[in-house]
Amino acid sequence: MASPNITPATNDKATCMSRWEAPTRMGTMPPRRDTPAIRQHWMTSIRIMQKASPLCGRSSQIGLMAIVRRTFRESMLREVEGTPDGRRRQLAIGNMLSINGYRTRIDFHEPKTARRMPPGGPDLPVEGATLSWMSAKSSSNDSTKRRASSGRNPRDTPAMRQHARFKEENPGCVLFFRMGDFYEMFDEDAKLTHKVLGLTLTERTSGIPMAGIPYHSAEAYIRKLIQQGYRVAVCEQIQDPAEAKGVVDRAVTRVLTPGTLVDDTLLDDGVANIAAALVIDGQEAIVSWAELSTGSLHVRNLPTSTVLDELVRIGPSELIYPESLDQDEAFTGELADFLQATTTPRPDWTFASREAADTLRRQYQVATLEAWALDDSGQGAARAVGGLVRFLLDTQAADGSALSHLQPPVLVQDDSIMRIDAATMRSLEIERTVRGGTSEGSLLSILQKCRTPMGRRTLRHWLCYPLQQVDAINARLDAVSTLLADEALRKDLAEALDPIQDVARIIGRCAMRRLTPRDAVALGRSVSSLPRVTELLEGHERLGPIARALETVANRLVPMARGIRERCVDNPPAHLREGGLFLDGFDQELDECRGLQRDGSDWLASYQQQLSEESGIASLKIGFNKVFGYYIEVTHANTDHVPPSFVRKQTLKNAERYITPDLKEYEERVLTAESRAIVREKQLFDLLLNEINSHAAELSCFAETIAELDVLTCFAEIAHGQRFIRPVVTEERTLRIKGGRHPVLDASLGSNFVPNDCILNEPEDEARSLLLITGPNMAGKSTYIRQVALITLLAHVGCFVPAEEATIGLADRIFARIGASDELHAGRSTFMVEMTETAVILNQATDRSLVILDEVGRGTSTLDGLSLAWAITESLSRRSTRTLFATHYHELTELADRHENIGNRHVAVREFNDQIVFLHQIRSGSTDRSYGIHVGRLAGIPEPVLKRAREVLDSLEVHHDIGEVPGAPAQRTANPQMNLFTEYLDHPMLVRLRELRLDTITPLEAFDLLRTLHDEAKES
Repeated sequence: MASPNITPATNDKATCMSRWEAPTRMGTMPPRRDTPAIRQHWMTSIRIMQKASPLCGRSSQIGLMAIVRRTFRESMLREVEGTPDGRRRQLAIGNMLSINGYRTRIDFHEPKTARRMPPGGPDLPVEGATLSWMSAKSSSNDSTKRRASSGRNPRDTPAMRQHARFKEENPGCVLFFRMGDFYEMFDEDAKLTHKVLGLTLTERTSGIPMAGIPYHSAEAYIRKLIQQGYRVAVCEQIQDPAEAKGVVDRAVTRVLTPGTLVDDTLLDDGVANIAAALVIDGQEAIVSWAELSTGSLHVRNLPTSTVLDELVRIGPSELIYPESLDQDEAFTGELADFLQATTTPRPDWTFASREAADTLRRQYQVATLEAWALDDSGQGAARAVGGLVRFLLDTQAADGSALSHLQPPVLVQDDSIMRIDAATMRSLEIERTVRGGTSEGSLLSILQKCRTPMGRRTLRHWLCYPLQQVDAINARLDAVSTLLADEALRKDLAEALDPIQDVARIIGRCAMRRLTPRDAVALGRSVSSLPRVTELLEGHERLGPIARALETVANRLVPMARGIRERCVDNPPAHLREGGLFLDGFDQELDECRGLQRDGSDWLASYQQQLSEESGIASLKIGFNKVFGYYIEVTHANTDHVPPSFVRKQTLKNAERYITPDLKEYEERVLTAESRAIVREKQLFDLLLNEINSHAAELSCFAETIAELDVLTCFAEIAHGQRFIRPVVTEERTLRIKGGRHPVLDASLGSNFVPNDCILNEPEDEARSLLLITGPNMAGKSTYIRQVALITLLAHVGCFVPAEEATIGLADRIFARIGASDELHAGRSTFMVEMTETAVILNQATDRSLVILDEVGRGTSTLDGLSLAWAITESLSRRSTRTLFATHYHELTELADRHENIGNRHVAVREFNDQIVFLHQIRSGSTDRSYGIHVGRLAGIPEPVLKRAREVLDSLEVHHDIGEVPGAPAQRTANPQMNLFTEYLDHPMLVRLRELRLDTITPLEAFDLLRTLHDEAKES
């Protein structure tokens, strides 16, 4: 080890003399390290200082400190001998020693590679130790005074200036600043990570708040920050510290946001992680979305009125838009209400036509955008796509690299898919439940039996984008039928699909050069299942398209997978830096490096024997420790026989240790073998990445095809386990369901669920297109209409359905309005939300749509609500829209007598001993009772309240006279139990008596009037 650079804090001779003569301060133990080695060093230092107190010249100081350094080094190195990573790593031995009024810091560094900047000092260009003296009068607890005395601003260092620049370039981000083996956070970032992540907050001697995490465990911390809604900018060292002549070069290589995550540890494999861009252009909206982890990119033009519905179906994790859109607070409020996504405003210029078009041309290296049906000037859809691609480049390719795996944009058309709006997604609980907002209890949760991550994401996509073409639907149903009929095939396919990992995302990480060793091995293992899958599909005609797609890519992918498995271990390390990915015998250079690490004992034994014979020292032995490396140990009794080629390395109590040029050369080869092996493995890994990238197209086809097969197999398993049947899908507008069941409740209740029929537009039911469903609360009206909509949806997805028989006519849309809540941010009441959703239905529903309505009109006064419900029913009836309308407005049931295509159904109940039993059966006809008081008892309303309610009910007479309205149903006779939606009016007799003029009536007229009233009362 070279001599240290010694920089006295002061050259004042008098000061030196006075401090040498301060024995009380000289004997103070440093507070932070109290170990036997330190104590031994301390006592040695005191003795040296006492003997050398008359000395204070420069040369004497140097000689004295050389002795101190040697004593300290030997004692400290003996202490750390045998510690993990002690050999050839930065020992980080730094101690504050108080020697007669001076504090001395000694730092040891790994030769040529490790550099450490002592406080206020420069980077070391060579190996050795830096020893700096600081005045003992500066308090270790007063960093401000120390900075003032040194005259240096701790923020005015190359590294901190670098940090400040990157922080300014990435506003709103937590900056992970790479320093050696750690990511460091400073100032507000440090305080934030201390609060959110629980990291230790320190200031050290600079007064700058800081916190750090090991770089190899950063992903877990990043994930927690992202989940809390923060953005993270990762600043890496892009230069080898050994080659740096000043501050190490750094760059922000990626900015992690909720929509741009690609690392496996940060993602849910069952949910597509999508970043979307929204541009509003007058009455037109353009939505573009990308899944960065797989490289898919889509764009769609649609009316502004339906953009929220589309965003709900896409389900982005992050939505970007021009920052000028923030001025529309009502719209951004709706975004926040409907979407569970982070919103990120971006500068308007990134969405400008010319900028967007230029971004796309640069990304895809093309001269025109017309091949993708985009305006070459950047207008329309190109604005959203270009703005999104620019965002991805800014965050993920910050180091200048391109996103080579990002596919060209696909323009989505409307004619092939059924549209489902946001209200319908919520009402039918397709992806998450209304009450809890979680997936548990949703349609997706009970269907999610897929075995691969790609399959799980594809299932969600299919449910949100049902098909609208009979041939495409039947192709899926044919495949499910084949799989359902062959249980052995299903079982074998399940076993073949089980080992397949997330190939789609592995491809993306490979293209972005973020592949891990485990990703590579998982890819080889996944593709190795391909021959077995194609073998199982042979001979099954209805699975032919899938089989042919897999056979097409098998010829190229199978040899690649075989190569991966032949060169890589089965249990690879998590990170390439750990080494050990490639098998022995694969690469000669790698084998040589490993051989030096493992098989050096033979050479050492031979060399030890040679030295013993040459020197005549029989007890000579070669040893090794992590501090000194290899050495030759000779007892003091044999030191006279040591040959001149031996170089003294260390003196012990009973022996001397030496080194020879040959042993030193061997040591260097062995000690660098590990690092050379890692370097070689990285070279081999880069070659492997290039090979995988050359098969990206085939791998994408493999991933998509396996995902489709996985979902179809899942549908067959569900059909087998839940007794689903194949629906008949037709171009007609019919709807015929026999023994239908709610798919979610049927899965939980099993045989206890009561099935029901539903027939619309069928001759056997007089071609009725609209059914009014009445019945008590809790009887099952909402469940019934939901199950009809879900069965229709499943049929359009290509899945079997929970029924005994089902014929489903194609639907262009499914509308569902069940329940509502207010939207305070938009100033809309519950009733306003209800009417808005109903208006969408009335304006967009056609005779091919399916509409389900539940309690429309209940959010306002009884007469207003009844009038609206009446008019809505007639409107849907006139256009022959297939409709199920659950209502408590019993007056509406009279419409069935006036419109041929309107029918009545009710949910049956049974009364017994003043109790009711819900039968959950849908029967023909209507009911005139809601049993509200009975439901109140079931809900736990106190008995005194129920008793008073019955008294009020018995005392009130209800008359709802709408008979004079043109086309209205006739007045109904009052019921024993009051309808929940009735108006309290004065009795007609009271009205006549109030209008009577007593001063003009004769006794005979009064008698006749009294008789008339008496007769009417008897008749009523």
